[in-house]
Amino acid sequence: MKANILIETSYGFCHNWTLLVSTAKKKKTFFLGQDVKFCSRVLGMDTSYIVSQIGTREISEGKRGNEKLAKFICENLGINGKNFHKFEGWAFSCQ
Repeated sequence: MKANILIETSYGFCHNWTLLVSTAKKKKTFFLGQDVKFCSRVLGMDTSYIVSQIGTREISEGKRGNEKLAKFICENLGINGKNFHKFEGWAFSCQ
C-alpha cells in the first residue's frame, strides 16, 4: 500500500489535506480537512507531537516527510491495504 497527502492551500494560510491511498488494484481518496483541526480533532494529537514522530516538518507533496505523515495517519486510523476501500471518502474528515 502507498499513501500520500495532497495539500490544498486557501487564503494563504489554511491547508486542507486529502489522503490518497492506493494499491496495485485500487485507489481511494479521503478528505481530512484543515491540517491543525484534523490533528487535534480526529487524531487527538498536537501537531508538534506528530512532527516528532515522523521526524520532519517538511511535508510538501513529493517529499519523504509527506509519505511518513500519510503512513502515520493510516496507522493511527487503522487504514491498511486490505481495508481502505471499505471506508467512505469523508469518514475521517474534521469538517
